Amino acid sequence: MLFLSVLCRFIQRLTHLKKMNLFASRHLKELPDLSNATNLERMDLSYCESLVEIPSSFSHLHKLEWLEMNNCINLQVIPAHMNLASLETVNMRGCSRLRNIPVMSTNITQLYVSRTAVEGMPPSIRFCSRLERLSISSSGKLKGITHLPISLKQLDLIDSDIETIPECIKSLHLLYILNLSGCRRLASLPELPSSLRFLMADDCESLETVFCPLNTPKAELNFTNCFKLGQQAQRAIVQRSLLLGTTLLPGRELPAEFDHQGKGNTLTIRPGTGFVVCIVISPNLASQITEYRLPQLLCRRRIGQGDLDPIEKVFNVRTLLNFQTEHLFVFIIHPHLPFIDPSEVSREIVFEFSSKFNHFDVIDCGAKFLTDGSIKGSYDSGLEQVFEDNTKHGDHADCWNWLFHCFDLPHFVKNVRSFVSV
Repeated sequence: MLFLSVLCRFIQRLTHLKKMNLFASRHLKELPDLSNATNLERMDLSYCESLVEIPSSFSHLHKLEWLEMNNCINLQVIPAHMNLASLETVNMRGCSRLRNIPVMSTNITQLYVSRTAVEGMPPSIRFCSRLERLSISSSGKLKGITHLPISLKQLDLIDSDIETIPECIKSLHLLYILNLSGCRRLASLPELPSSLRFLMADDCESLETVFCPLNTPKAELNFTNCFKLGQQAQRAIVQRSLLLGTTLLPGRELPAEFDHQGKGNTLTIRPGTGFVVCIVISPNLASQITEYRLPQLLCRRRIGQGDLDPIEKVFNVRTLLNFQTEHLFVFIIHPHLPFIDPSEVSREIVFEFSSKFNHFDVIDCGAKFLTDGSIKGSYDSGLEQVFEDNTKHGDHADCWNWLFHCFDLPHFVKNVRSFVSV
Protein backbone atom coordinates (compact mmCIF):
# COMPACT_ATOMS: atom_id res chain seq x y z
CA MET A 1 0.00 0.00 0.00
CA LEU A 2 2.89 2.37 0.72
CA PHE A 3 4.24 1.80 -2.81
CA LEU A 4 0.81 2.51 -4.30
CA SER A 5 0.45 5.72 -2.27
CA VAL A 6 3.86 6.97 -3.38
CA LEU A 7 3.04 6.10 -6.98
CA CYS A 8 -0.24 8.06 -6.79
CA ARG A 9 1.51 11.20 -5.56
CA PHE A 10 4.20 10.79 -8.20
CA ILE A 11 1.70 10.67 -11.05
CA GLN A 12 -0.33 13.58 -9.70
CA ARG A 13 2.75 15.79 -9.71
CA LEU A 14 4.23 14.70 -13.03
CA THR A 15 1.48 15.49 -15.48
CA HIS A 16 4.09 15.63 -18.24
CA LEU A 17 5.14 12.05 -17.68
CA LYS A 18 5.63 10.34 -21.07
CA LYS A 19 6.89 6.88 -20.12
CA MET A 20 5.96 4.56 -17.28
CA ASN A 21 7.91 1.37 -16.68
CA LEU A 22 6.40 -0.97 -14.11
CA PHE A 23 8.04 -4.05 -15.62
CA ALA A 24 8.10 -7.05 -13.25
CA SER A 25 6.27 -5.26 -10.42
CA ARG A 26 5.12 -8.69 -9.34
CA HIS A 27 3.30 -7.58 -6.18
CA LEU A 28 1.39 -4.69 -7.75
CA LYS A 29 -2.30 -5.60 -7.39
CA GLU A 30 -3.89 -2.43 -8.72
CA LEU A 31 -2.93 0.68 -10.63
CA PRO A 32 -3.48 4.19 -9.28
CA ASP A 33 -5.79 6.78 -10.79
CA LEU A 34 -4.16 7.74 -14.09
CA SER A 35 -6.45 10.67 -14.88
CA ASN A 36 -3.62 13.20 -14.57
CA ALA A 37 -1.12 11.24 -16.69
CA THR A 38 -2.61 12.66 -19.86
CA ASN A 39 0.76 12.98 -21.64
CA LEU A 40 1.74 9.35 -21.15
CA GLU A 41 2.92 7.78 -24.43
CA ARG A 42 4.40 4.41 -23.44
CA MET A 43 3.55 2.06 -20.59
CA ASP A 44 5.08 -1.30 -19.68
CA LEU A 45 3.13 -3.49 -17.27
CA SER A 46 4.75 -6.76 -18.31
CA TYR A 47 5.13 -9.41 -15.59
CA CYS A 48 2.86 -7.54 -13.18
CA GLU A 49 1.73 -10.96 -12.06
CA SER A 50 -0.63 -9.80 -9.31
CA LEU A 51 -2.46 -7.23 -11.42
CA VAL A 52 -6.11 -8.22 -11.92
CA GLU A 53 -7.76 -5.18 -13.50
CA ILE A 54 -6.97 -2.20 -15.71
CA PRO A 55 -8.62 0.87 -14.15
CA SER A 56 -11.22 2.96 -15.97
CA SER A 57 -8.90 5.97 -15.66
CA PHE A 58 -7.05 4.47 -18.63
CA SER A 59 -9.64 6.23 -20.78
CA HIS A 60 -7.82 9.52 -20.10
CA LEU A 61 -4.58 8.34 -21.72
CA HIS A 62 -5.33 9.86 -25.11
CA LYS A 63 -1.63 10.17 -26.02
CA LEU A 64 -0.75 6.58 -25.15
CA GLU A 65 0.85 4.93 -28.20
CA TRP A 66 2.42 1.72 -26.89
CA LEU A 67 1.07 -0.62 -24.20
CA GLU A 68 2.94 -3.70 -22.97
CA MET A 69 1.07 -6.14 -20.72
CA ASN A 70 2.90 -9.39 -21.42
CA ASN A 71 2.58 -12.20 -18.88
CA CYS A 72 0.16 -10.47 -16.55
CA ILE A 73 -1.01 -13.92 -15.57
CA ASN A 74 -3.86 -12.77 -13.29
CA LEU A 75 -5.22 -9.99 -15.47
CA GLN A 76 -8.94 -10.54 -16.10
CA VAL A 77 -10.63 -7.17 -16.64
CA ILE A 78 -10.01 -4.48 -19.26
CA PRO A 79 -12.55 -1.64 -19.50
CA ALA A 80 -14.57 -1.48 -22.69
CA HIS A 81 -15.21 1.59 -24.85
CA MET A 82 -11.97 3.39 -24.03
CA ASN A 83 -11.06 4.16 -27.68
CA LEU A 84 -7.65 5.64 -26.98
CA ALA A 85 -7.06 7.81 -30.04
CA SER A 86 -3.25 7.46 -30.20
CA LEU A 87 -2.87 3.80 -29.23
CA GLU A 88 -1.11 1.83 -32.00
CA THR A 89 0.55 -1.25 -30.47
CA VAL A 90 -0.77 -3.54 -27.73
CA ASN A 91 1.09 -6.63 -26.46
CA MET A 92 -0.86 -9.00 -24.21
CA ARG A 93 1.08 -12.23 -24.69
CA GLY A 94 0.76 -14.67 -21.83
CA CYS A 95 -2.22 -13.06 -20.07
CA SER A 96 -3.51 -16.57 -19.50
CA ARG A 97 -6.69 -15.66 -17.57
CA LEU A 98 -7.85 -12.96 -19.95
CA ARG A 99 -11.05 -14.10 -21.67
CA ASN A 100 -12.34 -10.91 -23.30
CA ILE A 101 -10.33 -8.38 -25.28
CA PRO A 102 -12.15 -5.13 -26.00
CA VAL A 103 -11.05 -2.85 -28.80
CA MET A 104 -9.09 -0.19 -26.96
CA SER A 105 -8.50 1.90 -30.07
CA THR A 106 -9.83 1.89 -33.61
CA ASN A 107 -6.45 3.33 -34.67
CA ILE A 108 -4.45 0.32 -33.49
CA THR A 109 -1.96 -1.13 -35.99
CA GLN A 110 -0.57 -4.16 -34.11
CA LEU A 111 -2.32 -6.43 -31.62
CA TYR A 112 -0.66 -9.45 -29.97
CA VAL A 113 -2.84 -11.61 -27.72
CA SER A 114 -0.99 -14.94 -27.73
CA ARG A 115 -1.43 -17.49 -24.93
CA THR A 116 -4.65 -16.09 -23.55
CA ALA A 117 -8.05 -17.62 -22.78
CA VAL A 118 -9.90 -15.64 -25.47
CA GLU A 119 -12.56 -17.53 -27.40
CA GLY A 120 -12.89 -14.95 -30.16
CA MET A 121 -12.35 -11.35 -31.15
CA PRO A 122 -15.08 -8.71 -30.64
CA PRO A 123 -17.12 -7.82 -33.74
CA SER A 124 -16.04 -4.19 -33.37
CA ILE A 125 -12.52 -5.18 -34.47
CA ARG A 126 -13.73 -4.78 -38.06
CA PHE A 127 -13.75 -1.02 -37.44
CA CYS A 128 -9.99 -1.01 -36.75
CA SER A 129 -9.21 0.39 -40.19
CA ARG A 130 -5.45 0.63 -39.55
CA LEU A 131 -4.85 -2.80 -38.01
CA GLU A 132 -2.09 -4.52 -39.99
CA ARG A 133 -0.94 -7.37 -37.76
CA LEU A 134 -3.12 -9.55 -35.55
CA SER A 135 -1.62 -12.43 -33.57
CA ILE A 136 -3.87 -14.74 -31.55
CA SER A 137 -1.40 -17.60 -31.35
CA SER A 138 -1.37 -20.41 -28.80
CA SER A 139 -4.90 -19.61 -27.66
CA GLY A 140 -6.36 -23.00 -26.82
CA LYS A 141 -9.94 -21.77 -26.44
CA LEU A 142 -10.06 -19.86 -29.71
CA LYS A 143 -12.61 -21.65 -31.91
CA GLY A 144 -13.12 -19.12 -34.68
CA ILE A 145 -13.04 -15.54 -35.87
CA THR A 146 -16.08 -13.93 -37.41
CA HIS A 147 -14.84 -10.43 -38.21
CA LEU A 148 -11.57 -9.15 -39.66
CA PRO A 149 -10.61 -5.62 -40.77
CA ILE A 150 -9.78 -5.20 -44.46
CA SER A 151 -6.52 -3.43 -43.55
CA LEU A 152 -4.97 -6.65 -42.22
CA LYS A 153 -1.59 -7.64 -43.70
CA GLN A 154 -0.55 -10.44 -41.34
CA LEU A 155 -2.71 -12.89 -39.42
CA ASP A 156 -1.11 -15.37 -36.99
CA LEU A 157 -3.26 -18.14 -35.53
CA ILE A 158 -0.40 -20.49 -34.68
CA ASP A 159 -1.17 -23.41 -32.34
CA SER A 160 -4.75 -22.31 -31.73
CA ASP A 161 -7.84 -24.54 -31.65
CA ILE A 162 -9.52 -22.60 -34.43
CA GLU A 163 -11.85 -24.83 -36.43
CA THR A 164 -12.85 -22.54 -39.29
CA ILE A 165 -11.49 -19.57 -41.21
CA PRO A 166 -14.14 -16.93 -41.99
CA GLU A 167 -15.27 -16.55 -45.60
CA CYS A 168 -14.58 -12.82 -45.36
CA ILE A 169 -10.84 -13.54 -45.51
CA LYS A 170 -11.05 -13.58 -49.31
CA SER A 171 -11.82 -9.83 -49.16
CA LEU A 172 -8.59 -8.98 -47.33
CA HIS A 173 -6.76 -7.78 -50.42
CA LEU A 174 -3.76 -6.54 -48.41
CA LEU A 175 -3.17 -9.82 -46.55
CA TYR A 176 0.46 -10.83 -47.07
CA ILE A 177 1.08 -13.53 -44.46
CA LEU A 178 -1.34 -16.15 -43.12
CA ASN A 179 0.18 -18.42 -40.49
CA LEU A 180 -1.97 -21.38 -39.46
CA SER A 181 0.88 -23.60 -38.24
CA GLY A 182 -0.23 -26.10 -35.63
CA CYS A 183 -3.98 -25.43 -36.01
CA ARG A 184 -4.73 -29.10 -35.43
CA ARG A 185 -8.53 -28.81 -35.57
CA LEU A 186 -8.72 -26.84 -38.80
CA ALA A 187 -10.42 -29.05 -41.38
CA SER A 188 -10.73 -26.81 -44.45
CA LEU A 189 -9.47 -23.64 -46.08
CA PRO A 190 -11.91 -21.22 -47.73
CA GLU A 191 -11.11 -19.04 -50.72
CA LEU A 192 -8.01 -16.99 -49.88
CA PRO A 193 -7.00 -13.55 -51.20
CA SER A 194 -4.68 -13.48 -54.19
CA SER A 195 -2.42 -11.02 -52.34
CA LEU A 196 -0.96 -13.79 -50.13
CA ARG A 197 2.80 -14.28 -50.38
CA PHE A 198 3.24 -16.77 -47.51
CA LEU A 199 0.76 -19.44 -46.39
CA MET A 200 1.99 -21.59 -43.50
CA ALA A 201 -0.33 -24.49 -42.73
CA ASP A 202 2.21 -27.01 -41.42
CA ASP A 203 1.05 -29.47 -38.74
CA CYS A 204 -2.63 -28.87 -39.52
CA GLU A 205 -3.30 -32.54 -38.93
CA SER A 206 -7.09 -32.34 -39.53
CA LEU A 207 -6.87 -30.35 -42.76
CA GLU A 208 -8.66 -32.21 -45.53
CA THR A 209 -9.90 -29.68 -48.10
CA VAL A 210 -8.85 -26.41 -49.68
CA PHE A 211 -10.85 -24.10 -51.90
CA CYS A 212 -10.43 -24.97 -55.58
CA PRO A 213 -8.87 -23.44 -57.50
CA LEU A 214 -6.30 -22.25 -54.98
CA ASN A 215 -6.07 -18.63 -56.10
CA THR A 216 -2.77 -17.62 -54.48
CA PRO A 217 -0.45 -17.09 -57.47
CA LYS A 218 2.23 -15.24 -55.50
CA ALA A 219 2.35 -17.38 -52.36
CA GLU A 220 4.86 -19.84 -51.01
CA LEU A 221 2.84 -22.77 -49.62
CA ASN A 222 3.73 -24.99 -46.69
CA PHE A 223 1.54 -27.99 -45.88
CA THR A 224 4.17 -30.03 -44.01
CA ASN A 225 2.64 -32.92 -42.01
CA CYS A 226 -0.89 -32.31 -43.34
CA PHE A 227 -1.49 -36.02 -43.85
CA LYS A 228 -5.29 -35.86 -44.18
CA LEU A 229 -5.28 -33.76 -47.33
CA GLY A 230 -7.67 -35.34 -49.81
CA GLN A 231 -6.79 -36.07 -53.42
CA GLN A 232 -8.67 -33.03 -54.67
CA ALA A 233 -6.84 -30.77 -52.21
CA GLN A 234 -3.45 -32.26 -53.11
CA ARG A 235 -4.17 -31.80 -56.79
CA ALA A 236 -5.21 -28.18 -56.23
CA ILE A 237 -1.97 -27.51 -54.36
CA VAL A 238 0.15 -29.18 -57.04
CA GLN A 239 -1.66 -27.30 -59.81
CA ARG A 240 -1.02 -24.03 -58.00
CA SER A 241 2.65 -24.94 -57.60
CA LEU A 242 2.94 -25.16 -61.39
CA LEU A 243 2.45 -21.39 -61.49
CA LEU A 244 5.10 -20.27 -59.03
CA GLY A 245 6.36 -23.34 -57.20
CA THR A 246 7.97 -23.17 -53.73
CA THR A 247 5.52 -25.61 -52.18
CA LEU A 248 5.79 -28.29 -49.50
CA LEU A 249 3.22 -31.04 -48.94
CA PRO A 250 3.21 -34.72 -47.94
CA GLY A 251 3.83 -37.19 -50.75
CA ARG A 252 5.81 -40.30 -51.60
CA GLU A 253 5.43 -40.30 -55.37
CA LEU A 254 5.93 -37.64 -58.00
CA PRO A 255 2.58 -36.28 -59.22
CA ALA A 256 1.70 -37.22 -62.79
CA GLU A 257 2.16 -33.60 -63.87
CA PHE A 258 5.94 -34.01 -63.48
CA ASP A 259 6.32 -36.25 -66.48
CA HIS A 260 10.03 -35.62 -67.11
CA GLN A 261 11.55 -38.15 -64.71
CA GLY A 262 14.95 -37.99 -63.07
CA LYS A 263 17.08 -40.79 -61.67
CA GLY A 264 17.20 -40.85 -57.90
CA ASN A 265 18.56 -37.47 -56.83
CA THR A 266 19.66 -36.34 -60.30
CA LEU A 267 17.66 -34.59 -63.00
CA THR A 268 18.75 -34.02 -66.57
CA ILE A 269 17.13 -31.07 -68.37
CA ARG A 270 17.58 -29.51 -71.78
CA PRO A 271 16.16 -26.03 -71.08
CA GLY A 272 14.16 -24.19 -73.66
CA THR A 273 11.04 -23.24 -71.76
CA GLY A 274 10.42 -22.81 -68.07
CA PHE A 275 10.05 -25.92 -65.94
CA VAL A 276 8.89 -26.82 -62.46
CA VAL A 277 11.03 -29.17 -60.38
CA CYS A 278 9.55 -31.56 -57.82
CA ILE A 279 11.74 -33.59 -55.47
CA VAL A 280 10.68 -36.29 -53.01
CA ILE A 281 12.43 -35.89 -49.65
CA SER A 282 12.57 -38.60 -47.01
CA PRO A 283 13.61 -37.77 -43.41
CA ASN A 284 16.73 -39.29 -41.90
CA LEU A 285 15.51 -39.89 -38.37
CA ALA A 286 19.01 -40.76 -37.15
CA SER A 287 20.32 -37.29 -37.95
CA GLN A 288 19.97 -34.64 -35.28
CA ILE A 289 18.68 -31.17 -36.18
CA THR A 290 19.99 -28.24 -34.14
CA GLU A 291 19.67 -24.48 -34.48
CA TYR A 292 23.21 -24.45 -35.87
CA ARG A 293 22.55 -27.27 -38.34
CA LEU A 294 19.18 -26.60 -39.91
CA PRO A 295 18.04 -28.64 -42.92
CA GLN A 296 19.68 -27.41 -46.12
CA LEU A 297 19.27 -28.64 -49.66
CA LEU A 298 22.37 -28.61 -51.83
CA CYS A 299 22.30 -28.49 -55.59
CA ARG A 300 25.15 -28.90 -58.05
CA ARG A 301 24.93 -28.83 -61.81
CA ARG A 302 26.86 -30.12 -64.80
CA ILE A 303 26.73 -28.75 -68.35
CA GLY A 304 26.94 -31.40 -71.06
CA GLN A 305 29.61 -34.00 -70.27
CA GLY A 306 31.60 -31.75 -67.95
CA ASP A 307 32.23 -32.24 -64.25
CA LEU A 308 29.73 -31.26 -61.58
CA ASP A 309 30.03 -27.63 -60.55
CA PRO A 310 32.43 -27.72 -57.57
CA ILE A 311 30.58 -24.80 -55.92
CA GLU A 312 27.69 -26.09 -53.82
CA LYS A 313 24.46 -24.12 -54.13
CA VAL A 314 22.56 -24.07 -50.83
CA PHE A 315 19.10 -23.11 -49.72
CA ASN A 316 17.49 -23.77 -46.38
CA VAL A 317 14.42 -25.96 -45.91
CA ARG A 318 13.73 -24.88 -42.34
CA THR A 319 10.06 -25.84 -42.53
CA LEU A 320 11.20 -29.47 -42.60
CA LEU A 321 12.30 -29.28 -38.98
CA ASN A 322 9.62 -31.71 -37.81
CA PHE A 323 8.54 -33.55 -40.94
CA GLN A 324 7.71 -37.17 -40.21
CA THR A 325 7.67 -38.92 -43.56
CA GLU A 326 8.21 -38.33 -47.27
CA HIS A 327 7.31 -34.88 -48.61
CA LEU A 328 7.24 -33.15 -51.97
CA PHE A 329 9.19 -29.94 -52.48
CA VAL A 330 8.29 -27.99 -55.62
CA PHE A 331 9.94 -24.96 -57.20
CA ILE A 332 10.12 -23.35 -60.63
CA ILE A 333 13.02 -22.47 -62.93
CA HIS A 334 12.16 -19.92 -65.59
CA PRO A 335 14.11 -19.40 -68.83
CA HIS A 336 13.95 -15.62 -68.44
CA LEU A 337 16.01 -15.80 -65.25
CA PRO A 338 19.75 -15.13 -65.53
CA PHE A 339 20.13 -18.56 -63.88
CA ILE A 340 20.35 -20.12 -67.36
CA ASP A 341 22.81 -18.56 -69.78
CA PRO A 342 21.41 -18.23 -73.33
CA SER A 343 24.39 -20.21 -74.63
CA GLU A 344 23.30 -23.18 -72.49
CA VAL A 345 19.70 -23.37 -73.71
CA SER A 346 20.34 -26.15 -76.22
CA ARG A 347 22.65 -28.17 -73.95
CA GLU A 348 21.80 -30.72 -71.32
CA ILE A 349 22.12 -29.63 -67.68
CA VAL A 350 22.36 -32.22 -64.91
CA PHE A 351 21.15 -31.19 -61.45
CA GLU A 352 22.14 -33.16 -58.37
CA PHE A 353 20.25 -32.66 -55.10
CA SER A 354 21.41 -33.70 -51.62
CA SER A 355 21.22 -32.77 -47.92
CA LYS A 356 24.13 -30.81 -46.49
CA PHE A 357 23.91 -32.32 -43.00
CA ASN A 358 22.29 -35.61 -43.97
CA HIS A 359 18.95 -34.61 -42.45
CA PHE A 360 17.04 -36.16 -45.35
CA ASP A 361 17.48 -38.14 -48.53
CA VAL A 362 16.36 -37.03 -51.98
CA ILE A 363 14.84 -40.21 -53.32
CA ASP A 364 13.20 -39.01 -56.52
CA CYS A 365 12.91 -35.92 -58.70
CA GLY A 366 11.10 -34.83 -61.81
CA ALA A 367 10.14 -31.80 -63.87
CA LYS A 368 7.23 -30.36 -65.78
CA PHE A 369 7.99 -28.23 -68.83
CA LEU A 370 5.86 -25.14 -69.23
CA THR A 371 5.14 -22.84 -72.12
CA ASP A 372 5.75 -19.14 -71.72
CA GLY A 373 2.04 -18.46 -71.96
CA SER A 374 1.14 -20.86 -69.15
CA ILE A 375 3.26 -19.06 -66.60
CA LYS A 376 3.57 -15.51 -67.90
CA GLY A 377 0.75 -13.84 -65.97
CA SER A 378 1.22 -15.21 -62.49
CA TYR A 379 4.98 -15.51 -62.76
CA ASP A 380 5.53 -11.96 -63.95
CA SER A 381 3.27 -10.54 -61.27
CA GLY A 382 5.12 -12.44 -58.54
CA LEU A 383 8.81 -12.94 -59.24
CA GLU A 384 9.39 -9.69 -61.13
CA GLN A 385 8.57 -7.96 -57.86
CA VAL A 386 11.22 -10.11 -56.16
CA PHE A 387 13.74 -8.95 -58.79
CA GLU A 388 12.75 -5.36 -58.07
CA ASP A 389 13.08 -5.86 -54.32
CA ASN A 390 16.53 -7.44 -54.72
CA THR A 391 17.69 -4.54 -56.88
CA LYS A 392 16.51 -2.03 -54.30
CA HIS A 393 18.55 -3.85 -51.65
CA GLY A 394 21.68 -3.93 -53.76
CA ASP A 395 21.61 -7.68 -54.28
CA HIS A 396 23.80 -8.09 -57.36
CA ALA A 397 25.02 -11.59 -56.54
CA ASP A 398 25.34 -14.15 -59.27
CA CYS A 399 22.31 -15.92 -60.64
CA TRP A 400 22.75 -18.99 -58.46
CA ASN A 401 22.75 -16.88 -55.30
CA TRP A 402 19.58 -15.18 -56.49
CA LEU A 403 17.88 -18.48 -57.22
CA PHE A 404 18.54 -19.90 -53.80
CA HIS A 405 17.70 -16.63 -52.12
CA CYS A 406 14.35 -16.80 -53.87
CA PHE A 407 13.67 -20.38 -52.84
CA ASP A 408 15.15 -20.07 -49.35
CA LEU A 409 12.02 -20.35 -47.25
CA PRO A 410 12.31 -17.20 -45.11
CA HIS A 411 13.55 -17.54 -41.56
CA PHE A 412 10.25 -16.57 -40.02
CA VAL A 413 8.35 -19.39 -41.76
CA LYS A 414 9.23 -21.61 -38.81
CA ASN A 415 10.98 -19.28 -36.40
CA VAL A 416 7.96 -16.96 -36.37
CA ARG A 417 6.16 -19.67 -34.37
CA SER A 418 8.42 -19.06 -31.41
CA PHE A 419 8.59 -15.31 -32.01
CA VAL A 420 4.86 -14.65 -31.87
CA SER A 421 4.26 -16.98 -28.95
CA VAL A 422 6.84 -15.61 -26.53
